[in-house]
Amino acid sequence: MRSWAQSLVGLICASAVRAGDVRSSGDFQWSIGGEIRERYEAYSEPFFGLRGLDQDDYLLHRLLVDADVHVGDRLRFFVQLGDYLEAGKEAQRSPTDVDEIDFQQAFVDFTTPLENATLLIRAGRQQMTLGSGRLVSVREGANIRRSFDGLRLTISSGGATFDAFALRTVELEVGGFNDNSNPGEALWGMYGVLPVKALPDGHVDLYYLGLERDDAVFEQGTGDERRNSFGTRLWGKPGGWDYNYEALIQTGTFGDADIVAWTIATDTGFTWKSSPFTPRLGFKADIASGDGDPSDGSLNTFNALFPKQPYFSEASLIAPANIMDLHPSLSLDLSDQVTLTTSWNVFWKQRVNDAVYAPPGRPLVAAGQSDSRYVGNQVNLELEWQLRENISWTFYYSHFFVGPAITGDGGRDVDFFGTWASLEF
Repeated sequence: MRSWAQSLVGLICASAVRAGDVRSSGDFQWSIGGEIRERYEAYSEPFFGLRGLDQDDYLLHRLLVDADVHVGDRLRFFVQLGDYLEAGKEAQRSPTDVDEIDFQQAFVDFTTPLENATLLIRAGRQQMTLGSGRLVSVREGANIRRSFDGLRLTISSGGATFDAFALRTVELEVGGFNDNSNPGEALWGMYGVLPVKALPDGHVDLYYLGLERDDAVFEQGTGDERRNSFGTRLWGKPGGWDYNYEALIQTGTFGDADIVAWTIATDTGFTWKSSPFTPRLGFKADIASGDGDPSDGSLNTFNALFPKQPYFSEASLIAPANIMDLHPSLSLDLSDQVTLTTSWNVFWKQRVNDAVYAPPGRPLVAAGQSDSRYVGNQVNLELEWQLRENISWTFYYSHFFVGPAITGDGGRDVDFFGTWASLEF
C-alpha cells in the first residue's frame, strides 16, 4: 500500500515552480500549482451507532497538482491530477476516500467576444458550483471532490451570467487513470444570475436542472429517477446585512411514481464591521419535503442533487431530505488570521412516514421507528486559522443530541472532532 511519503513525491516535484509563478512567451502563458490537504476525523457512535461501530477515527490525504496553459486570449488548457489516501478507517470506505493518480479535471476553454457579451465554451472533465452550492457543488469536505464530464457554455454580460450545460458525474474507481463518466447519472440544465437594481446589492438566480439517476434509493424503494428542478434564489450583501433565500419545486418520475417535491432555504446575517471581533450573527431556516405515504403512487421526498459537503455541519450526519432545520450561528474574528464560529442546529422530520436520510441522500433510519418528528439537535464549534495566504488550519467539534426519531431505532448521541490543514502551492 502506498504511504504518505510516497505521495509527497508529487508535491516535491511540483514545488520546482513556485506558487503563483506564471511563465510566458509571446501569446503563450503557463503555470503549475496545486494543493495538499491532511485531514483527521474522529467519531464516537458513527452513524448514530446504527451500523455496529462504537467509534472510528482515520486520516485522509489529498494531493492535487495542476497545469494551466493559455494560448492568446481565447484558448486555455487545464489539467489537474489528484491522489488520495486513507488510513485507519473501521467503517466501510466511502467511494470518495481513496483513489490513485487520476484526472480530477481536464478541460479546454474557448472564449470569444459577442456583441456586448463574452461566450466561454468549456469541454471535458470539470468542477462546477452553482449559486451557493445547495444543489451543485464540488463536495469540498470529502477527500475527493466532485467532478463532471461534459460541455458547459457561459455567457457573461455586465453583471449577468447565463450557463447551459450537459454533464455526467465521474464514477470513482480505485486505480490509476481509470475514472470514467457514469452512464447511470447525468445532470443538465440552465442557470442565470441577474442583478436586481431595485434592491441594494441585490441579485436573483433563475434556473432549471435536470437529473437522471439509475437505481436511486428512497424510503419508497429503489428505482430509476428522472427529476426536474425549477428554482430561484435571491441574495445580496447590502451594508452589514447579508441574505440568501432559495426556493424550488421538483417534478419527474421515480419508477412508476410521479415526483412532486420542494424546498425553501433561508440564510440571513448581520455583521458589525466596526465592532471588536467583527461579530456576525446569522440565522438559517430550511425545509425540504418528505413523503407522507410511500404507497400512494407519488414520491414527495426532496433530492438535493449534488449539494455542498458539509451541508449542515462538518460531521455530515443529516442530508437535506425530509427535514426541517433551524440554525442560529455567531462568528467572531479573534484576530486577522483566526475566526471562531459557534452554531446550533435543531432538526425535525418534515413527514413522519418518511425516513431520516444521511449523506449523500440514502435512508438511515426507516419510517415506523417512532411517531415523533423530532430528530435531534447539534452544537458545533469551528476555529479557522489562516497562517499565511496559502496555508490554513481548521479545528471542528460537534455533538449531536439524538431525538426520538433516531432513538426509536436504537440510535445514540454522536461526537465528532475533525482537524485539517491545507497548503496551496
